[in-house]
Amino acid sequence: MGADHSVSSLADHYTMSFAAVQKHVAVLERAQLITKHRRGREQLVRSNVATIQRAQQLLEQLELFWRDRIDRFTTVLDEQQTGDTP
Repeated sequence: MGADHSVSSLADHYTMSFAAVQKHVAVLERAQLITKHRRGREQLVRSNVATIQRAQQLLEQLELFWRDRIDRFTTVLDEQQTGDTP
C-alpha cells in the first residue's frame, strides 16, 4: 500500500475547494481505490494498490479485446474495398 496522506494536505495541491476534494476522495473510497481512516482530527487516505492493479489488468484486457475487434473490422473493410469478400 502507499503512504498515508491527510485530505487537507491533498487539497493543498489542487485549485478546487476542500469540499470538492472531499467529494473526490469519497468517490475514490466508494470505488475502493483508496481507504480512509481517522487519526485524531485528521482524515487520512491511502491508495489501495491491489484494487488499482486489478483495475489496470481489466483495462488492459479490454484494450486487447477492442484492438482485436478493430483489427477484424479493418480487415473486413479492406476486403470489401479490394473485392476479396468470400
